[in-house]
Amino acid sequence: MNEIFIVIDGIDGCGKTTQAKILKDYLENIGYKVFVASEPTKSEYGQKIKNILRRKEASSITEKKWLELFTLDRKNNVQNIISELKQGKIVICDRYYYSTLAYQLQEEEWQKYVRHFLKPDIAFILDIPAETAVERVKEKYKITGQKKAYFEKLKILKKARKKYLLLPNYLNDNIKIIDGKRSVRTIADDIKKEIDILIKNK
Repeated sequence: MNEIFIVIDGIDGCGKTTQAKILKDYLENIGYKVFVASEPTKSEYGQKIKNILRRKEASSITEKKWLELFTLDRKNNVQNIISELKQGKIVICDRYYYSTLAYQLQEEEWQKYVRHFLKPDIAFILDIPAETAVERVKEKYKITGQKKAYFEKLKILKKARKKYLLLPNYLNDNIKIIDGKRSVRTIADDIKKEIDILIKNK
């Protein structure tokens, strides 16, 4: 089997990390070696992003500066992804360039931006209303005690969600919009079906 690069993306609170873990477990159980990447990464730039996200100064960071930080972090991530793919692993990435398109760039800039990065074999966009995302984030932080991150505001999430849903109209990527309001198991089953087809056709 040729290497497979999978992305799971969507607004904050949509369930990306949960689904990435379920898919990893599923693929390992049927015999594949799997590497899970995520953005922001553990690189210098990824850590810088994480450190800023929950501070007051985050609101003073310009779109241009956010774009620069996420792009530098992604370049490092892609190097790691390519390395893992060369080892014959399936790579699942929790967030990828779709997040930058939705949160930092205008539609007319999308195609030019993605040309600089490795294209996934398939990308799942987990779609939920921004209001649902805000409630999920609140519940999560009640447990973890973390502060809300800069991008987890209703207005920002509403705008980002609209742009995520536009992605298939602008990109020639294999993008699947998944209804994220359903049960975790139902969503996972939908993703598994698509992955089974992808593997079969490789």
